[in-house]
Amino acid sequence: MAPLIFFLLGMPMALVADRLIQRFNQSYDEEPAVEDEERRSKRLPWQTKPWSDHLRRAVVVFLPILAAVAGARFDPIQAAAVTLFLAALLICTATDLLSYRVPNAITYPGTVLAILAALVMPDAAVVDAGIAALAGGGIFLFMTFATRGGLGLGDVKLAVLIGAALGPQAGYEAMVLGVIAGGVIILGLFVSGLVGRRQAIPYAPFLSLAAVAVVLVEGAAFAPL
Repeated sequence: MAPLIFFLLGMPMALVADRLIQRFNQSYDEEPAVEDEERRSKRLPWQTKPWSDHLRRAVVVFLPILAAVAGARFDPIQAAAVTLFLAALLICTATDLLSYRVPNAITYPGTVLAILAALVMPDAAVVDAGIAALAGGGIFLFMTFATRGGLGLGDVKLAVLIGAALGPQAGYEAMVLGVIAGGVIILGLFVSGLVGRRQAIPYAPFLSLAAVAVVLVEGAAFAPL
């Protein structure tokens, strides 16, 4: 019964997530009458309409399904918290794919809520959450400098959120998995010619989707399995 309830709850959440993604991407979607060459060259194939609309809907449609899985894997209160975390990850996935943006309006309150949840939820580990948040942010901040902007500060803030939510072990696994998946897929996009050298590649989706997989398999700092 719980998976069905969470699936049904996930449907209106998906609609809210869809509206938020549209709002965060609004300025990027509003193309000027004459788009300058630099901005045009940075656009990826899926960032132009109607493909951007299709991609946005394809991302949010997974939220009810993931919510149902959370309902099956966790106790109801924990499942609700995990579902909110999953929604945040999907929003960050879509916004980065569509406009190279990881919204502070998602990562900042998400990190605070993850730490608070780790403080008050049964069997949670607030110390682990804090350590993982600092470690994840520190590692990705170093990577940002090392890649000379290849990774952005949005990715750093997302790593802080993932660390705070998952804790050291699961957070480390999610980040390693995300880095490996990102490297393989980005290389494939360049080799296939789908993406040119002048185009930036959104990195948040790899981190986010790796975190989705890990949290549903291993649990979170605020919802251990």
